[in-house]
Amino acid sequence: MNATSNMVLALSLIAPLFSSLTEAEYGDACRNPAWRDVRGAAEPLARDAVERALALPAWQVRSTLQNDVLLPGMPLAALPVESLYKPWSAAPGNAFGAQRGLYLGDSAQHIQAVCAALELDVPERYAAMPDHLSLLLDLLALFVESGNAQAAADLAADHFDWLGDYDVALARKAADAARADALDPVRRAALEEGIAHLRALVALTDALVRSVVSDEERGAFALSS
Repeated sequence: MNATSNMVLALSLIAPLFSSLTEAEYGDACRNPAWRDVRGAAEPLARDAVERALALPAWQVRSTLQNDVLLPGMPLAALPVESLYKPWSAAPGNAFGAQRGLYLGDSAQHIQAVCAALELDVPERYAAMPDHLSLLLDLLALFVESGNAQAAADLAADHFDWLGDYDVALARKAADAARADALDPVRRAALEEGIAHLRALVALTDALVRSVVSDEERGAFALSS
């Protein structure tokens, strides 16, 4: 595989793991032989981080993570949606401009406009969050695959700078789960493992995105065959 194919493959395989999957979908993801290529391609970024991210947990752990962390409205919810981690709007005079934790902020509006220009439909399940990390990664993979390095680098620079804040939010949720006396030990252990894995995926995503930004100037992407 060449560098572009490796990057597209890595982004495409990681993207759905930030959303809720059925047991069958997760099983298919775990059994996908392409993970071997991702592991080999991404190891130069950070071997330990790659191994942690690509060691997908059992379905029991994954389903607990989805139900408690990736589902809106739950006490331990921490959704990977860009608008939630940035000021809502930079528009002058906007009453909600400085507020955080709101959906459909400036970042979401921009992604909607980009998708409209490309004649791409935002899936219905993401109508209130077009800047969900899964969609951002799919869009980044599309730009990389099409050879539009400038668009890929711009998207990477403009729409992934909140990943550190998301990791902090996940760390807080892990601490909250550890202190929750109402959680039975099995569920608490599953949450601990699931959140740790999600944080590893965030770290790997950040490394991949940074490679897109830094290597645009060279006309190549960091992952090599």
